[in-house]
Amino acid sequence: MTTLTVLPSGKSYEVAAGTTIMKALLAAGESIAQKCGGNASCGSCHIFVTEGRKSLPRIQKLENEKLDTLVGVGSKSRLACQAVLGDEPVTVELLSFV
Repeated sequence: MTTLTVLPSGKSYEVAAGTTIMKALLAAGESIAQKCGGNASCGSCHIFVTEGRKSLPRIQKLENEKLDTLVGVGSKSRLACQAVLGDEPVTVELLSFV
């Protein structure tokens, strides 16, 4: 288990390691856009990982290609459908401009 903290609400949830951030957010009742069903083809689940980025797996080609097409992408950007939680706590910021 690990802890997922969601900004701006500041709520924290205990989540099983190996779960995508998107699945964890939806299970917790958080609202996140998800137009493509988690296939990294729409980019609507773009989030910022503000803490714990190093505990997530590296960005793979499919995710990187989609991030390259989005506005507002930065070094903390990830697609929630592709980022899998590890054992370390992670803090994410849900973006309002998506």
